[in-house]
Amino acid sequence: MKFNTQVSNSCCIRYMKSEMNRQKIDRSICHYKLGKVSEKSTLIDLDSFDALLPMAIDCLAEEQCKGLVIEFLCPAKGPDYRSVSEQVAAWQVFQDRLDSIGRRIARIRCCGKPIVAIIHADCSSWALSLASLADYILLKDAALKLGFPESKFGLFPGLGASINLMMRMGSEQALPVLTSGKLYSPQEAKKIGLIDALFTEDKDAIDLAKAWISTCSLPQRSLEGNGNGLASGYHANLLSLVNRQLPGNLAVVQIFQDVQNESLTFAYEIEAEAYRTVWQKEEPLAMLRLQYYAVQEAIQNAKQVKAPAMQKIAVIGAGMMGAGIAFEAAKAGLQVFLKDVNTAAAEKGKAHAEKLCSKLISLGKMEEAQQADLLKRIMPTENYADFDGVDLIIEAVFEDKTLKHQVIADSMGFLTDKGIFASNTTSLPITDLAKGAMDPKQFIGIHFFSPVDRMPLVEIIQGKETSQETVDKALSFVSRLGKTPIVVQDGPAFFTSRIFFNYLLEGISMILEGIPLEQVEDAARLGGFAVGPLAVLDEITLDLMLHVYKQLPSLHASQKRALKYLEKLIAQGRSGRKSGQGFYDYPADGGKKLYWQDPKIKLSKNIPTTDILKNRLLHVVALDSYRCLADGILKQPIDGDLGAVFGLGYPALHGGVFGHIDHIGINQFTKDCKSFASYGEQWEIPKSLKQLAKQDFKFYTGLHGNWNSL
Repeated sequence: MKFNTQVSNSCCIRYMKSEMNRQKIDRSICHYKLGKVSEKSTLIDLDSFDALLPMAIDCLAEEQCKGLVIEFLCPAKGPDYRSVSEQVAAWQVFQDRLDSIGRRIARIRCCGKPIVAIIHADCSSWALSLASLADYILLKDAALKLGFPESKFGLFPGLGASINLMMRMGSEQALPVLTSGKLYSPQEAKKIGLIDALFTEDKDAIDLAKAWISTCSLPQRSLEGNGNGLASGYHANLLSLVNRQLPGNLAVVQIFQDVQNESLTFAYEIEAEAYRTVWQKEEPLAMLRLQYYAVQEAIQNAKQVKAPAMQKIAVIGAGMMGAGIAFEAAKAGLQVFLKDVNTAAAEKGKAHAEKLCSKLISLGKMEEAQQADLLKRIMPTENYADFDGVDLIIEAVFEDKTLKHQVIADSMGFLTDKGIFASNTTSLPITDLAKGAMDPKQFIGIHFFSPVDRMPLVEIIQGKETSQETVDKALSFVSRLGKTPIVVQDGPAFFTSRIFFNYLLEGISMILEGIPLEQVEDAARLGGFAVGPLAVLDEITLDLMLHVYKQLPSLHASQKRALKYLEKLIAQGRSGRKSGQGFYDYPADGGKKLYWQDPKIKLSKNIPTTDILKNRLLHVVALDSYRCLADGILKQPIDGDLGAVFGLGYPALHGGVFGHIDHIGINQFTKDCKSFASYGEQWEIPKSLKQLAKQDFKFYTGLHGNWNSL
């Protein structure tokens, strides 16, 4: 970022990027304006720090200067992560720049003169790091956010932020700001001490800054001495307050520990080295690649699709899934007909949407008037005739082929000529369901995940006869809902359900091998899964899993063993949480669920290590994901990573299923899978994967994919 520097007759003003309307300030106050009011955003990068900090040091050194004001006039953020990644590649140059910036920040913090930051709009990442060097931060009381979103991706805010906020807020209070990735509203930021005061009128900000500068009393700070506010606030329990799998979180806690009683200059050096080191780790790049760039690209591609805008849709089935879809569509401004077997059942589905609205109102995310408008757009019905002229019909009825064929036949004729029909099936092949459609080209799968209002992913399944025009319309619809779509090709259970079943299958297989349930579930948790496979089975009910198995066109021996065991448990009344017992026991008083061990299965005398169990659960999903890629169900590895993480809940730390293979190393991965061959057919390794292992292939290099280079 370049500066245009001009000096007023009445004050010292520095302009960033371009000349702006001048404000008269006492000559004793140095004032820097960042960005322009008319700009959508301004970017703060290392060049910004290198340009601003030396000028600020020079101004503050002038005898007549009594203080410094840094004013952010428009939304301000840090550079693109790809840009930073490229700079980190030349790590010594990057480290030198960070060290230089740290030394300059230390000089400014120790100059003994007050510094004020004025923030008029959103402020995040490196921009907020820059603002954090101020002794006093003024924030506009408006609909804006500030925070460090990079923390969600295993990074942490550098450029002095961790030291500055530790001094400002104390360790425990600063920790969630630096590690959670949360964006704070002005009121929240004021409450926790991230900022000092709010203003409502832009014209008042400078006067507030001047008033504070004229009356403030700063603590004495020394560049080389200790006792600069770094010795207070560290507690041994800080590690327990963060996700210890994320390198950035660990780095912040370590910084808080390492800077105790150190000089301010050395404290910033410690932070700079930690920041560079975290950027060089695998996890942040993997998480950025998946959770930032892949999500952005999927959403952007869907937005760019050219398809007629839909006005009216119909949803068949007013259960939790159908009601959730209706709510999301109505929230997006669409008129929705919600059908069930009778009006009462359909009204119950609308009541679910009302409940979701009430929750948003209680959280301050929706107004009552918006709730009323949304609910007006949902029309419960029991008659297909009400659908006449809808642009899209989505069936969300029970997972039964015969029932779905009947629903398709009864309703598809009410579409407009160019309307499309979508099945929200979990596993039934779209091509088979499309045989009952009036025109298979207009038939597609749109697979939502439960709960629909909270799950961001939607899996679009293209049948063998589904037209590209229908795919585009489905993408446009999903984009309008604000969801993240992936497009996969048809096949039994498609992609997300297929790999999900393999996760559950491996859990059942382990039980049948005589491995205690507690060890299976612990291995899943240690592997990064939010919920173990057996707890998941109890939640979805064993009956449903059994029904899905029976709908699949063929089963291998391991699947058949699992199916027979599920049948046995169901016959004993152990069908899951709803029945009070499944793989777990559920006390009638609602107490904590209890581990249950089948007395008819003898515990193994050779129980594998937790690492082996963990790898089996992680590897089995990744291996079948590769099969989907090799078979053309997936077009790109990144689609599989998105589907696995956001649909199944596969651990995101290494970037999803294909990121996991890269993390393990493709040679080691195939060796591991070969060693698991005795556990069942799910461990058969495709020849093409063996060939890639010989090449030591990596699906990704940093933020970039390699699949298209094959």
